[in-house]
Amino acid sequence: MRFLNLVTADFLKQKRGLIWLFLLVIPLGTTSAMFLDMYIRYDDYLYFRVQEKGISSWEMLLVENHLVLNWGMFLPVFVGVISAIIHYTEAKQGAWKSLLSLPVSRTSAFLSKFSVIVFFSCLLITLNSLGLFLVGKVIGFPEPFEADLYMKYVFYQYAGILGSAAIHNWVSSLLKNQINAILIGFLGMVISLILLFQAPDLKEFSPYLYPYFAYSLEGNEQATAIVGGVFSCAVFLLLGIFEFKRRDIL
Repeated sequence: MRFLNLVTADFLKQKRGLIWLFLLVIPLGTTSAMFLDMYIRYDDYLYFRVQEKGISSWEMLLVENHLVLNWGMFLPVFVGVISAIIHYTEAKQGAWKSLLSLPVSRTSAFLSKFSVIVFFSCLLITLNSLGLFLVGKVIGFPEPFEADLYMKYVFYQYAGILGSAAIHNWVSSLLKNQINAILIGFLGMVISLILLFQAPDLKEFSPYLYPYFAYSLEGNEQATAIVGGVFSCAVFLLLGIFEFKRRDIL
């Protein structure tokens, strides 16, 4: 069974799943929150702050989304929820046993789930950024849209979530109760917050912080989002595959 067929099958399993509701609710929520923020504070406060700092309204909107709304900190948790939904569907349908009874390698099956998790996570990121674009247009930012800035922002997030996607693909495949898998994501976020403010020298070692670095305009932190995301992804994918191939599922 080809890998592409496995990925296609995993997508079809989500056709009527909760994943689509999640992908609708979260971007709608963040877009609504940012619109209210801009509607209430932009003319009387934020626009003057933009002028003081010498940045554009579009850049300010990214900072508000990433740091005030804390999108960058919650994004790995959202990745964990996406992973939990995908693996819940698999367990609910009892599909693991039937899948592994076919001539398919466990590595391919494991990587297929990971690919679907990454796809839906990237879709969530894209929808969030599209929501920001709509907010800026509706509010009427005077500056032209900074497409390059937003494309880089999206790309750094894509890279940054790879580590948490690999972690939660493994964790969700291990645990029967997907609520526990989501709680692990929250725990990872809390520990990362502690590292960020109490032990900043260690912050670059937390896979849950790599999406957070995507907002920075300093090259070193953005490089951490890419290098850290890719490296942690490789490490946890290899560990997950190694364990999954030896696990007694049948």
